[in-house]
Amino acid sequence: MATPPPVTDMFARFVSDTDYSTISETTLANAKMHILDTFGVALAGVATDTAAIALAYCQRTGRSDEASIWGTSVKSSAPMAAFANGLLGHAIDFDDWDAYIHAGHPTCMVVGAALSLGEVIGSTGKDLLKAYVLGIEVLTKISAAGPNLQDRGFHSTPVLGSFGAAVACASLLRLDLGKIKAALGVTASAVGGIHRQQGSMVKPFHAGNAARSGVEAALLAEKGFTADPAIFEAPRGFCDTFFGKGACDYEKMIADIGKPFFLESPGLGLKMHPCSAPQFLAADAALHLKREHKIDFAEVAKIEVRIPPERYQRHYHAEVKTGLRGKFAVNYVVALALLDGKLEITTFTDEKANQPQVQDALSKVNVIVDESIPEPGPYCPVSVELKNGTRHSYTARIAKGDPRNPISESEVLDKFRGNARTVISEKQSEELINAVRNLEAIENVNSLVSLLRPA
Repeated sequence: MATPPPVTDMFARFVSDTDYSTISETTLANAKMHILDTFGVALAGVATDTAAIALAYCQRTGRSDEASIWGTSVKSSAPMAAFANGLLGHAIDFDDWDAYIHAGHPTCMVVGAALSLGEVIGSTGKDLLKAYVLGIEVLTKISAAGPNLQDRGFHSTPVLGSFGAAVACASLLRLDLGKIKAALGVTASAVGGIHRQQGSMVKPFHAGNAARSGVEAALLAEKGFTADPAIFEAPRGFCDTFFGKGACDYEKMIADIGKPFFLESPGLGLKMHPCSAPQFLAADAALHLKREHKIDFAEVAKIEVRIPPERYQRHYHAEVKTGLRGKFAVNYVVALALLDGKLEITTFTDEKANQPQVQDALSKVNVIVDESIPEPGPYCPVSVELKNGTRHSYTARIAKGDPRNPISESEVLDKFRGNARTVISEKQSEELINAVRNLEAIENVNSLVSLLRPA
């Protein structure tokens, strides 16, 4: 068997050697929109029960005033603030996602870690931008070179996001080559996350845990903590353990890294609906039918949704009694899209899920296993039959927000404003938009963080 290339060393050199000036304007512009989107989603996440429990936990265990927890007046240690901020960014499942290589929801973890640490050490806006871009690049290169981790039962978001967070923090600390490799090695033994946990508070915990792990790994490495220096490619290392022995293409993992950066092409997706990405095609199809045919739900007799077998196993839930479960139930998403003509944060609350009209709407949705649709479901047919016998059908093929069907900058800003207004003032929102648009000019990210605190 051929000796694999020195992947860990190559990643470390990439992080150490990349200069801000080599990052394209398109990459930086996209980075800013993803960072801003994550801030808005995190601010909206403050109101959740998940956040309330996490904040109380951070106040109990991370007593420090060095780093801010977004959307609150609470401070904690850098690792614990990263935990809270990463969790807030994923609490309502409205954060960005990877539509191509099963890398999950990366920005909440990378920015949650980087800005929490950057606040402590006084990083510049350029430092933060570069750290974020590098973190996304490394985690997506790892993901693209191996099979889908979720097929093995792992939640790819924290497994891969932990490395992105560690890379970002190593970049901010300007660690040398050996210490970057150590940070990656420490991270490899801190990653985890079980896909089965979707629909519970543990899913956003995964993101928080990954952000915290990235900060901890970089800080430990900075002080001389050691780890295996070839943790990706070595036998029984990270790749063998998580992807399966011999399952990764190590040459692909390091080929053309940053050429172009993933954030430029193919890019990350930005969500239009506050639910899990596998429901987007069904949601888009149902909303299209509602708008196009002006469907009055009182006239609906039955609804059919066709999805492939594996998606059915993961995303059909006969009983939906909580908002969290509804985010991962294709029948709930379709029912609410056709009932209300919109999918909002309030769509996915326990109160909403248990309304009699919602439960009645759910009873009209028939999710059909269609083996002719390839996995994981590149298109989704939805049909609505009215009580008068009229039948309307539509098949969605590329979700709105996918980089191939992107949302506009104005839509990103509108989404941010809608999310942010739950916590900060309209004036702060506009100041935060302006600050992120000009992030490279910020001399100390503490000025950015101050805009994330309640008025």
